[in-house]
Amino acid sequence: MATTPNGGQYLFERLEAKRSATLIQVSALVVATLCIVLAAVMQDPINEQRKDLQLVMQSDIYKELPPEYAWVSAAGGTFRGLAADVLWVRAEQLKQDGKYYESHQLAKWICLLQPRFPAVWQFQAWNMSYNISVGTHTPQERWQWVYNGIRLLRDEGIPNNERIVKLYHQLGWTFFHKVGDRADDFHRYYKRMLAATMETLLGSPPVTMDNQKSIDWFRPIAEAPHTLRELIESKSGVAELVETLDDLGIDLEAGTNPQNIYHPLEATFFHPYTNYLGEKDFAALRSKPLELSEKEEKLFEFFESAPNQDFDALLAYLRSKVLREQYKMNPQFMLDMTGKLGVEKPVPIEWRSPWAHSLYWTLYGTTRGRELKNIDEFDLINTDRILLFSLAELAKQGRYVFRINLDDPLQSYLILMPDIRYIEAMHKKYIELGKVYANEGEVVENTTSELLRPGHVNNLEQAIAALYLSGKKEKARYYFDYLTKYYKHLYTKETEKRYLLNLDEFVQNTQLKEMAGGIKDTIYLIYSTMESAYLALSRGVADEFDSSIRAAELFYKKYQKDHLDSREGRQTLPPFVQMRAWALYAFVTSNAYPLLDRSIVWDRELDDVKKQCYDVVGPVVKAQCEQVNIDVAKAFPEPPGMAQWRKTHPTPTSPEDIVKQYKEKQKAKAGK
Repeated sequence: MATTPNGGQYLFERLEAKRSATLIQVSALVVATLCIVLAAVMQDPINEQRKDLQLVMQSDIYKELPPEYAWVSAAGGTFRGLAADVLWVRAEQLKQDGKYYESHQLAKWICLLQPRFPAVWQFQAWNMSYNISVGTHTPQERWQWVYNGIRLLRDEGIPNNERIVKLYHQLGWTFFHKVGDRADDFHRYYKRMLAATMETLLGSPPVTMDNQKSIDWFRPIAEAPHTLRELIESKSGVAELVETLDDLGIDLEAGTNPQNIYHPLEATFFHPYTNYLGEKDFAALRSKPLELSEKEEKLFEFFESAPNQDFDALLAYLRSKVLREQYKMNPQFMLDMTGKLGVEKPVPIEWRSPWAHSLYWTLYGTTRGRELKNIDEFDLINTDRILLFSLAELAKQGRYVFRINLDDPLQSYLILMPDIRYIEAMHKKYIELGKVYANEGEVVENTTSELLRPGHVNNLEQAIAALYLSGKKEKARYYFDYLTKYYKHLYTKETEKRYLLNLDEFVQNTQLKEMAGGIKDTIYLIYSTMESAYLALSRGVADEFDSSIRAAELFYKKYQKDHLDSREGRQTLPPFVQMRAWALYAFVTSNAYPLLDRSIVWDRELDDVKKQCYDVVGPVVKAQCEQVNIDVAKAFPEPPGMAQWRKTHPTPTSPEDIVKQYKEKQKAKAGK
């Protein structure tokens, strides 16, 4: 029998190969096991990093999709993209056809299919607030679509992309420009709706120039417990209030969802409470009590009799709850904002204004965005610009004179007035951000950056005039000296020509000359300033009233001085006290102002001024008071000494008659 050559060698090699394969398999198994263990160990850090990089979405993001599209979420990115394309085309066609509600629903589905794509949320929100809104015709419809765009970003887009600064920029811009600016014909209605919403929820802020008092008014909301249980544990008396309200059909633990425009508690609790507060103001003036339903009577009795400390704690908790749940706002951050504006003393914020909301979302957005290492600086700059714009607008028109109309919020009374407290905040923020966005090698120790310089200069020049006319000359001088010292001509490095004047010349020869020219413009300017004075008086801000009256008198004296040689007095003005009386007449007889405000102004104005116009005012306000069951003798009492006044002064029947009498007197003087 033959033997195989080298058979022993073959067998040895075969056994060696088996051992090598086994070793490889064991090694691979060990390595695989080690990899699995390491993966398990690394899973938590990886998950945390995914959260930090905004790679984790909410687990219920697809819950609102209809059945015909829900399967796409499980099918993968390819099919999801195709479905989104189909929906985009369909939504655009529906918009062109004027089928806005169907288009709105498809837009939401598009966003839900692409929740991590910020541009989708931006476009759809813009489409609603800007494009669809202008295709409607009534204030109610327009506000609904403007607000739909706001809600899409605020309630859904941002919660799913918490560090994407572009979304905060878009939301802040919508509040600042669409609601706050004058580009839209219906902007006044938007402002009234936002103000009514915020006042119904937060109440009317205290009328005071004390910043700390205004801030402390909001503090309980920021510091309120987050659950009703915690509140009851800290304030045992609240439990009885909760039980009473439950018996009245008000569920204080009611929640909300993205479909709700308002929180359920706004309708069941805050609306009646706001109505109660308003009626308290009018009760003393009514000739007979307001008729209430049985439920309203019980609620009013509850509001009146509830222990103050327990009710205030409950009220603060409910306001905090609705802010967090419905408006996605952090009450503590809202309070902290007062100290984040760069000023030495915190400044209170008027939350009824659109600029407060644009300020909140831009500041909150840049704060969150800077938590990322790879943030796009261009997005930060654009968003911080809106922050600066918002501060400037708050300085120009951030003080609200507002009387809510609960039956029709769009018809609420609203006057916007300057709030010079924001001038310093605006100035300091420009300087602070100038250091952040300065070009390489640019020196910005006491100025802002070249990028932000034009806005800083323009806003400060306007602020100087506002401070000067408000009687704050020293503060006006401070900013004027600042511009003179630090903002030289960009190329010659010499002082700008307009800053070579002294402060009085700068304001009077440049600002006032532009504002007051002919007699018509001057009369308008004086009355506008007096209107501001009476609005301040209605709110009890005496120093602001005095400053406005002084500013009006300054306009008056400057004009009179320039027209001393006018023939027959044709280009001169009547005595200032008469002009003040006309302004009072215009204010207290105008239905544009709330009757309560007009009554307050009448009570607080000087008797000598009221005597000038009482016989003209009386018949008008009497008819107005009778229409709303108000006792005119209580609301607009006759000033003392009228009988003697009538003996020595002819009774004019209208402002035109007053003008006529004055001209006759002027002609008589000229003829002597």
